[in-house]
Amino acid sequence: MANFFTVGKFRAHNRKDRRYELPRLSLVIAGHQVETYDWSLGGFRITDFKGRPPVGDVLIVTELSYSPEHRQAVMCKATVTRIILGKNQIAFSFQELDEDAFTFLEKASIQRLSILAKTK
Repeated sequence: MANFFTVGKFRAHNRKDRRYELPRLSLVIAGHQVETYDWSLGGFRITDFKGRPPVGDVLIVTELSYSPEHRQAVMCKATVTRIILGKNQIAFSFQELDEDAFTFLEKASIQRLSILAKTK
């Protein structure tokens, strides 16, 4: 049986982890402080940056935060998975999440519900 996939400008994502826009995460990745467009336990999207490595390269994430009070030092590996030229974005996939990063991202996903409740 043949395998089929959608080819074109837009294609549905086949993700196992849901991406969140809130809370907006800040990361320190390869020494660059950046904010995410969206994120999940599986990865994140950020604005493209000068000196960005090519698809397939692995960078180290050393800090996660979503406010000055909610900041965590981490040591995670993230691989460049896509470069979205028309939007000037770059997508990463987490290769390794340390325990602190996993716990922080789980708490951030719960915080999202609190943020949404305050905006309604």
